[in-house]
Amino acid sequence: MSNHKRQSLTMRDVGEYAGVAPITVSRVLSNHPSVAAETRASVLRAVSELGYVPDYTARALSRRGSKLVALLLPNIANSVFADTVHGINEVLHEHGFSLIIAHSGYDAQYEETLLRGLLAYRPDAVILTGFTHTRATRTMLRKAGTPVVETWNVGPEPIDVAVGFSNFKAGLEVTRYLIAKGHTRLAYRGGTQSDNDRTRAREEGFRQALAEANLPAMEAWIGSAPMELESGAELAQQFHATPPGQQRPQAIFVASDMIAAGFVLEATRLGIRVPQDVAVAGFDDTPLGRAIQPRLTTVNVRQREIGRKAAELVLRRLRGETVDPPVHDVGFAIVPRESA
Repeated sequence: MSNHKRQSLTMRDVGEYAGVAPITVSRVLSNHPSVAAETRASVLRAVSELGYVPDYTARALSRRGSKLVALLLPNIANSVFADTVHGINEVLHEHGFSLIIAHSGYDAQYEETLLRGLLAYRPDAVILTGFTHTRATRTMLRKAGTPVVETWNVGPEPIDVAVGFSNFKAGLEVTRYLIAKGHTRLAYRGGTQSDNDRTRAREEGFRQALAEANLPAMEAWIGSAPMELESGAELAQQFHATPPGQQRPQAIFVASDMIAAGFVLEATRLGIRVPQDVAVAGFDDTPLGRAIQPRLTTVNVRQREIGRKAAELVLRRLRGETVDPPVHDVGFAIVPRESA
């Protein structure tokens, strides 16, 4: 068995290699604008050739910061969060921060376990998805005194600050849109609701729109499923298998473009015409929804803006600023296309 001895390189070592002072190395690594481009390139080349990794542990213990931000997502396979991650990283990278990303699988208890491990690394801030967390998670965060940004929803009182949009209003407005098209028999299929306040709010908005229009809720056609293409395909098969004489929905609000795309693709294979036989509206305005035929009517979510704003709130809180109001609503937009 080989014995690997860790060698601790310092900024002084990097500075000597690059021919600059340690403070210059520090400024380069924190992206300080005062460093000349040629000097910056020389330092970064030294960092690369020496294999230097900054050690922020001492700074974390001295309360000057770990330069780490923990980001907890419910799902890393679902592309709707990709732009949010990019937005966060764009802003934080400019200020010398790195992201630690973990995913909870829409499980608040597992989120608690992940967070307990992440807080041991003393991140400077924590970014969460949604407002559904265990009591222990909230307690840990408050005791840690770490800035916390909750994302992708608005409404409940945040732990610290929040940025997102009203999933309830989005569900309400897209259902109103379908009703205004003359549809009176509406179905709903959302993503998994376990520990997911966003999809619950979308269904509540759907039901509110039906109540406003004095339309019945077709309970057999209201449900949730994993945010996968297969879930949409199964929904199309259910629609196709409706016994003769039994009423079908005229329109379906599918609160995930992934599921909606699966429905449209399988419907085409089964000979179901969209929107002639059934109108379909999705959610998230993903590239997939724009690529299939017919293109999905959907709800556009400002995903990257949520990420950038979340990162900006992190930086403001780290500067000790009071954020008022604590909840920032970036809004949403209904995007009409051929499917409904």
